[in-house]
Amino acid sequence: MGQLLSTIFSWWRNAIDDKKKLTTGKLPLPSSITDSQQSLSSCSNFKSDDEKLKIKVVGNEKKVSARPQQYNRVEETEERTSGEVGRNWRDCRRCEGEEDLEEGKGKEKIIIGVRRIKHYRSDYKILLVGEGDFSFFASLALAFASATNITATSLDSIEFLSTNYSRALSNIKTLQNLGALVIHKVDATKTANIFPFEHMAFDRVIYNFPLAGFYRDEDREDQICLNQRLIQLSLENAKKMIHKDGEIQITHKSNGFFKQWKLELLASRNRLVLKEEVAFHLSDCPGYSTNYGFAGDKNFNCVPSKTYKFGHRKPTEKANNRLKK
Repeated sequence: MGQLLSTIFSWWRNAIDDKKKLTTGKLPLPSSITDSQQSLSSCSNFKSDDEKLKIKVVGNEKKVSARPQQYNRVEETEERTSGEVGRNWRDCRRCEGEEDLEEGKGKEKIIIGVRRIKHYRSDYKILLVGEGDFSFFASLALAFASATNITATSLDSIEFLSTNYSRALSNIKTLQNLGALVIHKVDATKTANIFPFEHMAFDRVIYNFPLAGFYRDEDREDQICLNQRLIQLSLENAKKMIHKDGEIQITHKSNGFFKQWKLELLASRNRLVLKEEVAFHLSDCPGYSTNYGFAGDKNFNCVPSKTYKFGHRKPTEKANNRLKK
């Protein structure tokens, strides 16, 4: 009997010790559990493509936010109202009568006033393609004091940009610090079909001074055709990426050789209409450098130039008869 009581007492003490080890985390777990925990730990920052993108529903149509879900931005769903327009970057001011947008959740929630400069607004989802030293959008982002709605891209690699443009890296850092998404080696004619752009929709797609290049062995007409092809393919691509009321904005020289590209005709071939054209003045954009593509920091003369705004053609609209060849 004494031996039996001793055995029961020993078993009871072991059970108590095991319970203490379990509550203090000292009891070794089975290898299958530890392996699973390590696997989950290493993938804690991983999210599927669907989780990364925030979907909002407008009517019966699903739209995907142009920003990956990194900033917990609260989407604006109410109708936008017009407000005071800044004359240039330095004159950026808050729009009167504009509703506030909220960022963050709970105690971290802050109120952000919407800013508007010329035909740009801080609450627009903006895609910039074909950028060189990123000076245009760095300037715009600084005026907005935010770049969380900006996605800026370049055809060239970061190595090429750092070698050819003295301010490229500092401009990119400015954009990233303000929340922009910056992606390199992006072809402006194929953006809509590659990740992550295939899941995005924008309010504005902007292409400043597109150029296929000058080739000494090509005559004038062939060079015009090369650049027309670049513009037409870019418009065809961008059309797939804008909302129903979105715009494709191309800033382009408006005289001589450049005027012969016939942007409005190229847009019409993609069932796009010219909504407006406005004069572009470099003095409105402090810090913007109109760099040549392969000439480093050397700037070209952009006078005279215009910003052409294209949008989806409505079913009731007809192509402009004056656009016939």
